[in-house]
Amino acid sequence: MGVILECENLVKNYGTNPALGGVNLKVQSGGIVGLLGPNGSGKSTLIKLAMGMLQPTSGRILIDGRSPGPATKAVTAYLPDANFLAEWMRVEQALGYCADFFTDFRRDKAEAMLSRLGIGLKQKIKSLSKGTKEKLGLILTMARDAKLYILDEPIAGVDPAARDFILDTIMSNKPNDSTIFLCTHLISDIEPILTHAIFLNRGQIALDAPKAEVCEKEGKTLDGIFREVFKW
Repeated sequence: MGVILECENLVKNYGTNPALGGVNLKVQSGGIVGLLGPNGSGKSTLIKLAMGMLQPTSGRILIDGRSPGPATKAVTAYLPDANFLAEWMRVEQALGYCADFFTDFRRDKAEAMLSRLGIGLKQKIKSLSKGTKEKLGLILTMARDAKLYILDEPIAGVDPAARDFILDTIMSNKPNDSTIFLCTHLISDIEPILTHAIFLNRGQIALDAPKAEVCEKEGKTLDGIFREVFKW
């Protein structure tokens, strides 16, 4: 199915501090890929480079064969790790906003997920709880028919029931030929849905392999391998 995300000798420095040190990576289309590593390992930097929010110090990153820009953003659905919803909006206005920006936004899909959660279209976003805002952000992201979904820490800071909803939403709304690139340090929670694992450690790739292959070879869960790789 081809490569959806590629890094070639990708370097990103913040002043004299290296965040990514010559990353080489090819992510194949169609799977659910975990970008896994502790805080400060370079995960968010890699994602921001993929979204064109940062520029490489050297090397390059490609999305669907192109450098990040308007064309790649049109095929990439991005969920940041912080609330991006305008507090003054009503839920229906947020849906309209996404529909105006993205031609692949499926309003019917979004409304079905909102109905399941009991979130009303007339509700003001500022009246929603933190957890509900996070679910709304995920719904708006997964309601797109994108080639690539980049989800930055989608289950951080939510309770176990909310995590179950989030993982179910990811699985049940992923188009068959699309790719989910899921960034997190909470391995055990997301391990069941992953098809591929990438471990990032201090700006370097420590592991890049299909989940089933690496777990069979090591005789351990991804979480167990992660704890060994990143033990202090």
